[in-house]
Amino acid sequence: MAKVAFVCNGSENKNIIPVLVLGSAAAASGDQVYIFFTPGAADLLKPGVIENLKAKGYPDAIEMWNGIKNLGGKLYLCEIALDAKDLQKEDLRDDIEIVGATTFMSEIEGAQITFAF
Repeated sequence: MAKVAFVCNGSENKNIIPVLVLGSAAAASGDQVYIFFTPGAADLLKPGVIENLKAKGYPDAIEMWNGIKNLGGKLYLCEIALDAKDLQKEDLRDDIEIVGATTFMSEIEGAQITFAF
């Protein structure tokens, strides 16, 4: 089992769709998946956004999200996003953990594969 880390840097389809496609494939293959959303991607983490995300020709975004989560994937938001985007924990999905970059770096120590989108 490999450790696979993703950094999502924005809230456009070009940022999140590759993370979900590759993250769900890695999780389904038995890899441990860690996804870190930077402040630029924070808008994706509001309730209902992933559920309504559509990308022609791609699997359903919420199904991929839930697949990652259900297979033990870790979904993190950078704590800086709270101040940078004027957000409260209550403004976000329940399945997101807010952590600092140092915590994320510690979690992915030894990662065999890393991606950033």
